[in-house]
Amino acid sequence: MLYRWEHQGVVAYRSPQLDALDIPHAFGTRQGDDQAIADALNLSGREWVRIRQVHGHAVHDLKKGVRHRFDCDADAVVLRDESQVTRIITADCVPILLATTDGSAVAAVHAGWRGLLSGVVNEAVDALEKRFVAAIGPCIGVRRFEVGEEVAERFDPRFVRRDLGSRPHVDLRAATHAMLHRLGAQAIDTTDRCTAENEDEFYSYRRDVTRRQLESTGRMASVIGIK
Repeated sequence: MLYRWEHQGVVAYRSPQLDALDIPHAFGTRQGDDQAIADALNLSGREWVRIRQVHGHAVHDLKKGVRHRFDCDADAVVLRDESQVTRIITADCVPILLATTDGSAVAAVHAGWRGLLSGVVNEAVDALEKRFVAAIGPCIGVRRFEVGEEVAERFDPRFVRRDLGSRPHVDLRAATHAMLHRLGAQAIDTTDRCTAENEDEFYSYRRDVTRRQLESTGRMASVIGIK
């Protein structure tokens, strides 16, 4: 399970499995943006690798020594250079951090329901090319993720609940966990924290924009680099 971590004013969640590999990482909350998290992880001075997330399956795979393309549309980043650091941002979607078991490569993955179904997790794992461990960060829980039949029917029935209301609900966390297990994850850390239910800790698009009809909401950063 992930554990709560506080340092230099940043509140985040971390993975014991990634800690064991000495991988600097954190799943952010409302308390700390990407740079604050990087500073708290002693990653200041590294080159930032940021992407434009588009709810697809493209992976920005940076070979060692390759410079980052700043105009990149993608939903996952793979790093192999210790001079770089990356992050993805979420506000209900599933943040996933991956690392090879030898610590030579890491990945950050943004996976909403569209990304999961289009194969972004598969593409990121394929890019790592080695045995890996995984951590699934805070995301929207099944009780708050109501969907239409057109979405529910695209998921394995194991991850669809029909007893929580008039419409089906999808368990994105469980679907992600099962996918990572099937792809060969050596270990998977996760959490039961729901972004929509825990307003004091997390931003939530579904809670703030869809349900409350606010104009916008914030985003949480999930940060990772190589040791």
